[in-house]
Amino acid sequence: MNMLKIKWKNYKILFTKIALPTLSIRRKKPPFLVPVNLEEHKCKKDCERKLYQALFSQNYYVTPYVECGRFVINLALIPFRIAIIDEKQARDEKFEKTLKKEGWTIIYYNEEDLNNNVKNVVLQIHQEANSYKQLLS
Repeated sequence: MNMLKIKWKNYKILFTKIALPTLSIRRKKPPFLVPVNLEEHKCKKDCERKLYQALFSQNYYVTPYVECGRFVINLALIPFRIAIIDEKQARDEKFEKTLKKEGWTIIYYNEEDLNNNVKNVVLQIHQEANSYKQLLS
């Protein structure tokens, strides 16, 4: 369902200020409740598949390759609004800004570290999820 929103923007022409209405169509954000699907086959890299399996064994339902605007999140815990992203994408400031604007918490991982030690990333995700649960309480 789309919502129609009218904003007034001020424009400056030489020494005169003009206020004109602008229209914007805004979609509602997706709900926090997500149907549970096993989507391990969508993981493109082995390290992502390892992380998916490790989180699934900890009873987290991970959704791979979630679209957020024009960007794609590698792995996401949608109910907790946690985005798990490769460090290579961390260089893009627009990507990070868009995710934070949508209310996502970002956790970065390095492929080499993930192949060697998955527990550190899982522990970091677990701490973030617990802090989210405490906010709801």
